[in-house]
Amino acid sequence: MTAAPRDGRPSDIQVREALVSFQDVALEPPFVISGRPLTHVSAVTVQMSAVTKDGRIVDGTGAGMLSAPWAWPSSTLDLAGRDQVMRELVRDLAARLNEAAGFGDPFTLWRPLYNALDDVLEEAAPRANGERIPRLAGLLALGPVDNALHDAWSRAAGRPLREMYTSEYLREDLGRYGAHGVGLHPSDTLTSPRGTLPIQHALGVGDPLVPGEQAGGERSLEEWIRAEGVHHLKLKLAGDPVADQERLRDVHRIASRQRADIRLSLDPNEAYTLPRLAALFDDLERHDPEVLSAIDYLEQPIPRDEHADPVLLRRLAARVPVLLDEGYTRLSQLETLQEQGWSGVVIKAVKGQSHAMITQAIARRAGIKLAIQDLTAVDLALEHSLGLASVLPVSWPAVEYNSRQYAAAANGELAARRPESVAVRDGQVTWHPGGLGLFGD
Repeated sequence: MTAAPRDGRPSDIQVREALVSFQDVALEPPFVISGRPLTHVSAVTVQMSAVTKDGRIVDGTGAGMLSAPWAWPSSTLDLAGRDQVMRELVRDLAARLNEAAGFGDPFTLWRPLYNALDDVLEEAAPRANGERIPRLAGLLALGPVDNALHDAWSRAAGRPLREMYTSEYLREDLGRYGAHGVGLHPSDTLTSPRGTLPIQHALGVGDPLVPGEQAGGERSLEEWIRAEGVHHLKLKLAGDPVADQERLRDVHRIASRQRADIRLSLDPNEAYTLPRLAALFDDLERHDPEVLSAIDYLEQPIPRDEHADPVLLRRLAARVPVLLDEGYTRLSQLETLQEQGWSGVVIKAVKGQSHAMITQAIARRAGIKLAIQDLTAVDLALEHSLGLASVLPVSWPAVEYNSRQYAAAANGELAARRPESVAVRDGQVTWHPGGLGLFGD
């Protein structure tokens, strides 16, 4: 690692206070994932006050989403109980940051919390009837706290964040995260902001494809394409190769009638084994080669805690890139990802800006593929996700924007602030790079 001066950097900040608030977001219609309807998620906001080395007081805001069904899918606790434990974890982590002494950049202030996360989760286990709280749930709880750090740090310096991830502002390089990080800083791999962002349209299991299939009046895929021109589609699979192949065929046929440039990504949400996936792709190759050629990548096909056979995984990845999502809970995994057969990883802003910046930099240097997803983010969390997507060196350009489908009412304030970022035209939104903080305002 690059040596850093003992007194850090003039741009360092010290946290004075971090306040946490929550909003219950209803999904209407429910988002069906692997046969389970997701009906609610929790939006979280962290309002932070910090002080600079010259005594100025600055504020920062971080946002995130606490999706218990995604981060903590099985438990003796019901969903409301899991959500409550995750909310308390956010408060715990914010309190630990409040108690931390000293100045630092966001990475040095976040890192002790990240390193202590397993211990924090173990201490919180009594709230969860003594059961183990998944690390992924802890990452979602830490994310908004970390995000507020980066926002305050940028505003204190009066500089855009993408310009600050350099040795001028950071105490050290990324060498502590593996050999690929030696001499590397996050700004080294960020791209110039994209002004347009193609939207990845999500199709839950059972979502209607054509008018007349709707049970509750929701818009069909055909109507979404007609209204917005979306052409990047993310399909949730059910885990049944026969039914999933039929749905893939139907989706591709219906979408291709209206757009010649349809691209697909597949998300089985851990519902497959590698041999069953191989059989599905064999059938696609024999009977639906046009569908196979439209698939960009496959996301977390096997259970998150399963150690895949590297030979089988590489064989699958040779046909279509395979990305780690729910199973990506430790930055140290980047060092062995390719050896294990994975093609790349998914970045989510809700896991935190530090996590995203470290991931993208090391992945880019190591030749690991990247996609960005949003976990049905709303309002500030969505705004952060879009801004992050605009500068990431992603392997595919599309970004999720699921809340327009399932929680559009929760984006009213964002629509008033940045109407161009929520209105989808010709399959994309417009992004105007701004100034300071996570939100560029």
